[in-house]
Amino acid sequence: MIPRLVERRHLPETKNLVPSQIGIYERLVDDLGQPDWAFDLVFIEDDAMASLNSQFRSRNSVTDVLSFSYLKQEGRGDCVLPAGRNGAPVDLWLDPLVEPGFQGQPVQVGEVVLAPGFITSRCQRQNWSVEDEFPLLVVHGALHLLGWDHQDQDEAVAMRDLEERLLSACGLSHPLRSPEGF
Repeated sequence: MIPRLVERRHLPETKNLVPSQIGIYERLVDDLGQPDWAFDLVFIEDDAMASLNSQFRSRNSVTDVLSFSYLKQEGRGDCVLPAGRNGAPVDLWLDPLVEPGFQGQPVQVGEVVLAPGFITSRCQRQNWSVEDEFPLLVVHGALHLLGWDHQDQDEAVAMRDLEERLLSACGLSHPLRSPEGF
């Protein structure tokens, strides 16, 4: 998959970080989905993220990342990505409303929305590296596009293990991994 950077508004928290890490984001998700798939990587302010979180998850607070997938877990005809392939935990179909790629353009399969202000503040409070957190959240969001979830313990462990493998393949460590495990 190809992350395409979309900044809705100039955000000081992302001014230097995003351009320097876009190549890392591309490598992290390169083997996920299909090669001609793309998703928009959107950076928004905390109040806008809180509004989205309230509207789509009924949670009245800001969050770090939200994913909006245009892939479905059931459909007609052959699935476009079978379970177990290129990061898909389940069979996936394109939403019938998604336009196919036009003249070599990638197929848009979703959006990963990040709140850099919230992320940066949380990293400072927790003494986490913001440079490590953004790649994790891009991977995390991309996996949600492919149908991954972490509602129960087994799903959470499997998703976090895959995040760690993808980060490790790019020479990055999972920022939430402690020496004893998660």
